[in-house]
Amino acid sequence: MGRKVAVLGAGKIGEAIARCLASSPAADSVIVTKRNISTVSFDNAIITVSDRNDEAAERSEVIIIAVKAGDARKLLKQIEPHTTGKLVISVMAAVSISKLKRFLPNAKIVRAMPNIAASIGESITAFCAEEEMTQNDISSVKEILSTFGETVRVKESQMDAVTALSGSGPAYIAIIIDAMISAGLKVGLPRDISFRLVTKTLTGTANMLSSHPMHPAELRDTVTTPAGTTIAGIYELEKGAVRTAIMNAVEAATEASRSVAMRFEEELNS
Repeated sequence: MGRKVAVLGAGKIGEAIARCLASSPAADSVIVTKRNISTVSFDNAIITVSDRNDEAAERSEVIIIAVKAGDARKLLKQIEPHTTGKLVISVMAAVSISKLKRFLPNAKIVRAMPNIAASIGESITAFCAEEEMTQNDISSVKEILSTFGETVRVKESQMDAVTALSGSGPAYIAIIIDAMISAGLKVGLPRDISFRLVTKTLTGTANMLSSHPMHPAELRDTVTTPAGTTIAGIYELEKGAVRTAIMNAVEAATEASRSVAMRFEEELNS
């Protein structure tokens, strides 16, 4: 049975979530909010657009908060009277359940972190929930989040790392793809062919690792032969410290997520 869902914040993630919900049986109506409603439009009849967060929250059974953390304080105050007993899913980075609970004491709070692949229904969304949630509540959460990809439940202490790894991950992968396409150009391939070869190699490799119980190192060794082409390329990657650079990037993004959380806490206490 579908639910009435409000998506508060029509940025890229908010729009993606709304479109996926509207195309699924999980929602029979979706209200999307944005300050300037003239800048957003949807071609699905069950989606309506509003500039009133309070009215959208009042009319909905499930509320998804998709604004930036810096805009959270005002929004949370607006919707608080309309959240009693309702499921509230926050996809804001770095804002903890306890902080949300201070503003929405009577709501059922969930934190979730999708990524931009939600725009094609291919996100991996990690979530955590307050302890008082029932199994039926968790089932509802999974049903909603699964409309835009796969889900995984994690501890809240792991959410900053999730934000850094999978939330920011598409940007890292895009850089790698761009570099490999440029490499194809350097060795004489046309851009369109290089693009197809790189993107399909990436998706094929990811699908292979997802569908078979294989460690990435095992897959690497499968295609690496003595004195062959692959080991020559791997040698240059290791010499360039690509592995270390990626690990450092995720660590830096995790620390940045924690810094955002600290700034938000300071704003709450000001």
